[in-house]
Amino acid sequence: MSRDDLGRVIVATAAEIDNVDWESEHPGVEHKVLWRSGDTTLGLMRIAAGAENPEHTHHAAHHHILMLSGECTLLGKRLGPGSYVYIPPSVPHSVTETSSEGCTFFYTYRPLEQEVDPFPLSSDHGRPI
Repeated sequence: MSRDDLGRVIVATAAEIDNVDWESEHPGVEHKVLWRSGDTTLGLMRIAAGAENPEHTHHAAHHHILMLSGECTLLGKRLGPGSYVYIPPSVPHSVTETSSEGCTFFYTYRPLEQEVDPFPLSSDHGRPI
């Protein structure tokens, strides 16, 4: 059975969050889930100095990021603690150029309630060829 935290009260201290295991995504890229219900996830991601989270696209999900520590480049902009990023569905993104201490951010991943049209322009404007 998959984890479903919907409706559960969760109050976690920093020490309790520290005790949650990091899961490896790619070499130097780890995450820990703080809350999940269905395909909606809230968690922390940590990227080591010199590591990258390779370019990827969430075709049917919203992605929010709040930088907590360190620095990185995301969507062409240098970000540090307190920076916020919203990535709509279908926008390719990667995390690169991490600082000497790496970076850690809080993220949310929420799928759309319906499938996104990969060609959002109306028929009056044509489609890519």
